[in-house]
Parts: sequence; C-alpha cells; structure tokens
Amino acid sequence: MIIIKKLVSVMAALVLMLYGFAGMSSNVSDDYTEGKYKNVILMIGDGMSFNNLEATKAERGVKLAMETMPVKAESDINSFGITYTDSAAGGTALSSGIRVWINSVAVFPFAPVFNTLAGATPVTIAELAKANGKAAGVVTTDQTSGATPSSFSAHALSRTLEKEISNDQLKSGFDLIWGGESDSINEENTAENGWTYIDSETDMAALEKGSRSFAQFSFDDLKYVTNEHDTPTVEEMTSKAIELLSADEDGFFLMVEGACIDKHAHDNDMDNMTLSAVEFDKAVAAALDFAEKDGETLVIVTADHGTGGMKYDAEKDEYYFTSGDHDLDNVPVYVSAEDAGFVSGVEIENRQIPVQIARVFGYGEDMFPAVK
Repeated sequence: MIIIKKLVSVMAALVLMLYGFAGMSSNVSDDYTEGKYKNVILMIGDGMSFNNLEATKAERGVKLAMETMPVKAESDINSFGITYTDSAAGGTALSSGIRVWINSVAVFPFAPVFNTLAGATPVTIAELAKANGKAAGVVTTDQTSGATPSSFSAHALSRTLEKEISNDQLKSGFDLIWGGESDSINEENTAENGWTYIDSETDMAALEKGSRSFAQFSFDDLKYVTNEHDTPTVEEMTSKAIELLSADEDGFFLMVEGACIDKHAHDNDMDNMTLSAVEFDKAVAAALDFAEKDGETLVIVTADHGTGGMKYDAEKDEYYFTSGDHDLDNVPVYVSAEDAGFVSGVEIENRQIPVQIARVFGYGEDMFPAVK
C-alpha cells in the first residue's frame, strides 16, 4: 500500500507539472523582483465580465476604483480541457495554479484516484502563504462553503460537499474565514477548532489583532446589501480583515470575493447585479487605500468568469442580458502596481495569476504550484 501511495504521489506530481506548468502563458514579464511584496490582496468579482462592469457604470452612473489601477490586462477562463468554467474550477485555477474539471474544489483533474490512494491535493496560494509564516484570510459574500472561498481554503471532489468543505475549512489553520451561513458551521465546532465564532458586524468590529475568527453572517443581507441582522458590507469586511491580518509582521494573503454579481446575473437581475458590483468596487477602493499607505501590498482584481452574456444595444443605448449562464469571454485583470510582472493590454491564463502571486511573495518554482 505504501508503494501504491508513493506511485500515486508521483503521478500527481506529473499531472501538476503537465497542467500547472505546461503551456503557461508567456505574457507575464520577467521584470519584477521575487519577494517584492509582503502582502497580496486578491479580489475576485464572481461573474464579473468587462460588459458587466460597463453595464454597472451605465446603470449606476459611477466610476470604478478598480479601473484606476495602472495595469489593465485580461485573463482567459478555461478549465481542464475546455473553454468554459464554473466558480469551483475557476476558483481552483486562481488559487492553485492548475486547471481542473467543472465543480472540483482544489483537487487534481483525476482527483478520485489521487485523493483515495494518496490523499494528494494541490496547495493553494493561501495555504502556501500560511505555511510560510504569513497570515491568511478568506472573505466572501457567498456562504463560506461556496465554490470560490472553498477553492482557497478546502479540497473536495465536488462543490456540493458542504460538510466536507466546512470541515476542511475548520481545520485549515487560517486566521479568518468570513461569509454567509453554511449548514455545518456552528459555535461549538468553531470553538473546538480554535476559532472565535461571529455573526454580526458588532462581533466583527470587536475582534482584536491576533484572534482567529469564523464568521457566519446573514446570506440574504450579503446578497441584497441589506443590514437587517447587523451584517457588515463587503467593504467593511475587507477593511476589518486587512486591519487584523496586517498585524502579522511576516505579511498576509487575503482573498475577497464579491459573489453576488454572479448570482444576480444568473437571474438577469440588472438592479441587484449592478448594486453588487458597486459594493464590490467599494471593497476594492478600501484595499487600494491600504496598499497606497502601506507600500508593501499588491492588490489584484479579477473574475473567475462572466455571467449573463451581457451585450450592448447601440440603438437603445443600453446593456441587456442574453443568457442566464456563464460567458466564454475573457475577464478583467487589474493590478495595483507595474512592477509585479503583470502587463497591460495582454491576455494571460487564469492559472498564471496565483503563480505570479507566489513569485512576488518570493516562492519559486520548487514551491508553487505544488502537491500537498
């Protein structure tokens, strides 16, 4: 059995090499310094295509903080073997530097074999940062067991395995995981695993540096940007998360997801989709404000995919939905600095984004992508 496990581990490493490195985008510049940034904030607008943003500006009459960032590139949204993705596979590409099947959460493409025989999974960029002494956090407007937050903090064959995902998150060792309620998370099991359980903005505001917290906020409040249960906005969560994580002298990695752009686009709900995009952009503004003052923080804004097939009608001068599904088009990549290897006006692969984050953290090819 030991020999079999070793053999499968070798196979997992080969798959990692093939699907983590082979065909890597060359559109990342070598003109950057490894270890340049102590902190990285990766912000993912779920379902946020270029046209979703254009519709938001048109409908809301706003300018977006993310579009003030100096590097403006784009990313493909491919998953394993196809030009299509969902939030689980898209999240895994952005967290682990590899492409996987639809619905897979930070596992290899042939996960049933690797997981069963060897327990082998990819390392996520959040796990890598934590293992190397940095603080690590996940913030989302989805349930904490949702596909995108799970892709950074758990490993599961399917995004539907909420109990398995939540259990993985409880044992992750992260400093904070905040979002909407998930069925398997409660005050008892969070305490058993060394977390402080919070479920309100008041609880969140009272957290002190050095604490570990697992938040279970009202998902309806997060989805519809209401505050009926003392629920913080994504901007407030982002600001507080940065305050807490930045206390670590070794730095931090933070993933922030604006999940409900996607959820409302699936329903072709223009009003709530654009509202969710504006709220997410406020969180981006908060991150950029910290980065400007701090000088050691890189902010990256991107999406896992677009949703809703948003198009523009020139005659009516309006944007409209053409589907309730995910798009095939490239998505935005905005970066807060021009010295991190990202280049304006080019297309990169989605899986290249966490690889470049690892490099600016100072983690070389021997460290990421990697097998856990």
